[in-house]
Amino acid sequence: MSPIGNKRSLFRRVFGTIFAVALAVVVVLTVAGTAYLQRNLADVTRFELHDEAVTLATALDQTDDDIATIESLSLEGKRVTLVAADGTVLYDSEEPAEGMENHARRPEIAAALADGAGTSERSSSTLGEVMLYQAVRLDNGMVVRLAQEQDGFLAVLVSLAVPFIMLAIAVLCLSFIAARHFAATIIAPLQEVDLDHPRKNNDAVYSEMMPMLDRIESQRQELKQQMRALADNDRMRREFTANITHELKTPLTTISGYAELIAGGMVADEADLRDFGGRIHKEAGRLTSLVNDILTLSNLDEAERSELDDSTSVLGSVEPVDLPRMLESIQQRLEQMASRAEVAIILDIQPAMVLGVPRLIDELAYNLASNGIRYNLPQGTVTLRCGIDVEGHPYIQVVDTGIGIAPEEQPKVFERFYRVDKSRSKARGGTGLGLAIVKHAAVFHNATIDLASELGMGTCITVTFPVQDLPEM
Repeated sequence: MSPIGNKRSLFRRVFGTIFAVALAVVVVLTVAGTAYLQRNLADVTRFELHDEAVTLATALDQTDDDIATIESLSLEGKRVTLVAADGTVLYDSEEPAEGMENHARRPEIAAALADGAGTSERSSSTLGEVMLYQAVRLDNGMVVRLAQEQDGFLAVLVSLAVPFIMLAIAVLCLSFIAARHFAATIIAPLQEVDLDHPRKNNDAVYSEMMPMLDRIESQRQELKQQMRALADNDRMRREFTANITHELKTPLTTISGYAELIAGGMVADEADLRDFGGRIHKEAGRLTSLVNDILTLSNLDEAERSELDDSTSVLGSVEPVDLPRMLESIQQRLEQMASRAEVAIILDIQPAMVLGVPRLIDELAYNLASNGIRYNLPQGTVTLRCGIDVEGHPYIQVVDTGIGIAPEEQPKVFERFYRVDKSRSKARGGTGLGLAIVKHAAVFHNATIDLASELGMGTCITVTFPVQDLPEM
């Protein structure tokens, strides 16, 4: 929606709110004022009627012809009724007396006969009118009654209809003006907000805007982080592609060269032929290891983006893994490699179980152990440890006495195709993906990796798993 459309929408909302509130206030005040006015008018009329009834009674007590006296008076629209002591109507200023019923049971008449004076009021069915009655007993026992019509609540309210309509129109106009002012006041700071730097003009905005600006700034920072992450991922993808191309090209070139020599009949000596065959086999083994590591990383990447069920189908089922038995198996599989490097493998194992993907945990420990051998020194050692720490966390630890890792290189060793010593790693058959697999396998199992190393003193890598909630066997 355009800014103009937003402003119009805000104006309509503000105008509707102001007008509704103002109109409600006017209605409430009108109703309350009408009730108050009607009650005051009734009180005034009642007092005046009482005074006039007393005055009339005094005048009738001093005359012999009551009816003649009543007819001679100007009563200004008031109704006068003269009632005998037995309730018979003797005179009425509006109706023939002989046709009227006995009034002895009328409340004001009965009160006047008993107590000397009586009052009452009765509502009319037309326009909510109220009839006020005041009766006074004369000295001769008769009762004179005055009656006057008084507007009721509804009648007073109807009489205020015109002022009320005019007031509603005034409220409408004032609401329109106020809504335009408030809408402009609200919109103006919003239009001046710099979305690239939402907190730049904090002094120019009102306090209610701060949560919105804070959220915009937070989302902007998150977007920047996501863009940086996308850029980093793109850079890593390009580097990964370049590294894969380079790593595959080297053994393929070697294999192709030796195979071409053999195919061209240029290798006549049997010893040379066996040597070339051995080199081709070695490079093919490097290719196989590299492809296997790439597939493992690809599966881990896919599993990290998938739900639990999907990751299980990609990597395998989750089940309890016996860490001591696994490390014993890794020791046996690496004995020849360690022997050729003149490195001893030492086991220091304690009972420990981890719930995870057996193949991944095995590859994690195997890569750590093989790296410990590959980057070790002659007569060195690689110690494989496992157990449960004091906080109940299972762990795998690999300690070597090798060349160590410089402090500035330690944050990089878990990157793909990163090698501390490239020439030595290639000579030992490394792919540069082992520690990257270790990192992703640890992340998949919610484990943490701790690296401690010093140049010339060796390296210690500890993988700590969460406290396990293993099913009962």
